[in-house]
Amino acid sequence: MTTVNRLDLVISILFTLVGGYVVIGSMALKAMPGMAVGPGLFPAITGGGMLLFGFVMLVQTWMGRVVGEPVESTTEEPSVEPDARETLIDRLYNLLLLLSILALILLMPVFGFVIASALFVFAMVLLGGGRWLQAIIFSVVMTGLTYALFVFGLRVQVPVGFWG
Repeated sequence: MTTVNRLDLVISILFTLVGGYVVIGSMALKAMPGMAVGPGLFPAITGGGMLLFGFVMLVQTWMGRVVGEPVESTTEEPSVEPDARETLIDRLYNLLLLLSILALILLMPVFGFVIASALFVFAMVLLGGGRWLQAIIFSVVMTGLTYALFVFGLRVQVPVGFWG
């Protein structure tokens, strides 16, 4: 018999409830006349993601398994490879992620959306273990797609920066 991890169960229920609350609250935000996008769009997307992922975690927890959990073998215990050691970047990942987000917020008014976003995505790929070429390609593609989504799809102005 598999026992359910109570902490995971509580977290997944709370995440699902908060996501549902955000979605319901965002529907009450009405768009102003003439606006292409109402103020409730981004909270609705965020709340919907929280609701979906909270529900997925709830189902996985209730079933008693976690994604990425190693399959138990009856022959011998898995050995830890020497390459699987935790590095300094692994230990500082959360701090570096928060600093990168803070840098994005502070640099966007100065450098503009395109340059600040490209630098942010580039840093995130490198922080996640990607190579330089992957980081360059991914930052260019994601920045272009995000720019097109905001400017042409949602008709939202993005910060331009000092280059006009």
